[in-house]
Amino acid sequence: MRFYDTIFIFSFLASLYQHVDAARQVVRPKQKMTTSEKVQPWRRTIYETIPEIVTPTVIAGVTFSAKPEATPNPLRPWVSLQHDGRPKTIKPEIKKGLTVKGRPDYSTYFKTATHRTYSYDELKAHNMDPNEEFEETEYIEEDDTYVSLNPIIRCTPDRYFNKGLAKDIHSEPFCTPYENSRWKVENTYFVTWYTRFFEDENSGKVTDQVRVHLSYVKENPVEKGNYKRDIPATFFSSEWIDNVNGLFAVEVREEWLQKKYERRIVVSVQPKNIPDEEFDPLHNGVLLYITAGSKVFKPTKEQLALDDAGITNDQWYYVALSIPTVVVVFFVFMYFFLYVNGKNRDFTDVTRKALNKKRRVLGKFSEMKKFKNMKNHKYTELPSYKKTSKQN
Repeated sequence: MRFYDTIFIFSFLASLYQHVDAARQVVRPKQKMTTSEKVQPWRRTIYETIPEIVTPTVIAGVTFSAKPEATPNPLRPWVSLQHDGRPKTIKPEIKKGLTVKGRPDYSTYFKTATHRTYSYDELKAHNMDPNEEFEETEYIEEDDTYVSLNPIIRCTPDRYFNKGLAKDIHSEPFCTPYENSRWKVENTYFVTWYTRFFEDENSGKVTDQVRVHLSYVKENPVEKGNYKRDIPATFFSSEWIDNVNGLFAVEVREEWLQKKYERRIVVSVQPKNIPDEEFDPLHNGVLLYITAGSKVFKPTKEQLALDDAGITNDQWYYVALSIPTVVVVFFVFMYFFLYVNGKNRDFTDVTRKALNKKRRVLGKFSEMKKFKNMKNHKYTELPSYKKTSKQN
């Protein structure tokens, strides 16, 4: 085998190893901001006659149950949520006389619809027939006594996202976190769901209490496309909480990782009217990851594409390691194959044909079709003139 053939093979292998790199760039985490300001309790009267003392609480930098301003302010900041459930403050602005980034409008998602039928005798409308009936739908506002103290955007069906391998499954009842989000240790994230999703089919009433579960998920790469997953254990379950705001804050703990860098989990919400033995966390749950907080990184486009394709965790490393192994085996085989058959290679026939094409004899111009009918005049000398004395 010739020397430059060996150089070519090893240079190709070196370039391939550079592209197959599963390492992620580690960046320094941003310094957290702290405040020494303490929120003070305040009093109010609810339902016109009941006095109440309200104690604000601060979670992940968001103040709940804060005392409202004396005069309503349309430019008062409100809190939205990122895809992974982290809070994000939104400051409304006025541009060209219109409010931009204003507080969200929930339409009729939290109103109760009532239907009433009126007869002609009840309305006596001038454009009704005596035997005609008029049906009207009215929407009753919800009790906002405690809902109004929540500064975070609420979950509604128009804020659902699509999940699954084909992104064709609605995330109901969840709005956050998005599927395949990454929760980092020592950070707080908000799980939000549409409260009216948990409505009793028999009574038509919304479940008044729910609880949040976090469960480990072990995926089988062969059965992953069929969504067959095993749930070894539910490692966190909240207390029963009121299903009013559709909101629960989760602070990720290091012990949840069980000495691993990353774990796959599912977040689920159990209504109180469903017993524990009948509740399936994967039925409406959202799959995501919890990761160690020592290495802070942003998922690359390639990593997001792998997550969407279902290649996650150790499976990606197995694929990454198998590629160079296969390539090395292939080129080792090619090396010995070329070495053994090096003496039997003869390219003289190929080179001879190529040289003969370059050395073709064109022939006489008079015999070529292109110049056959061309009349060629005999050469005559150009006239010459002697210089006169004036030209000199």
